[in-house]
Amino acid sequence: MTLQGTRVAILVEDLYQDQEVWYPYYRLKEAGADVFFVGTGKKAYKSKHGYPVTVEKTANQVSASDLDGLIVPGGYAPDLLRRVPAVIRLVKEANRQGKVIGAICHAGWVLCSADVLRGKTVTCFLAIRDDVVNAGATFVDQEVVQDGHLITSRTPDDLPAFMRTVIAALQERPTNPTHGRNANAATSARR
Repeated sequence: MTLQGTRVAILVEDLYQDQEVWYPYYRLKEAGADVFFVGTGKKAYKSKHGYPVTVEKTANQVSASDLDGLIVPGGYAPDLLRRVPAVIRLVKEANRQGKVIGAICHAGWVLCSADVLRGKTVTCFLAIRDDVVNAGATFVDQEVVQDGHLITSRTPDDLPAFMRTVIAALQERPTNPTHGRNANAATSARR
């Protein structure tokens, strides 16, 4: 499994859920992706447990056309992320361009605010189920749900299934020639 030439951004804000940032980061790096952190304006953020992360860029410095995928982790961070217009623009762009978007736990809040859930089948942390349903999604309670390029999971316990699905979706994406990926990459039958 190789993601050489694949670029993936992970959104971060204060009070992010530790495992939901670091597990995807290291799994994607292990698979060969160019993975980096994107914040909202500060240079560093602290997790729910105080673990710091330093960002390479802010959301207003990133374009979805420069990415193959976007990860939105949970914790309290999604409630802060959803308040930033540049984050909402980036998520909307990524959705419009069919980029792989992975959202876990409370990350569904960001998807609600970006208005990308209408007609989609998703999962999330149970506490925000009503929010995703009210945003137009069909909620199912399972460890991972893929609906086209959108991949969602519920909790840190779902991270192995979540990342297997994200990595598979990134491998199956058509090529973005500016990122040097194989132009003959297969498109997922699940899309």
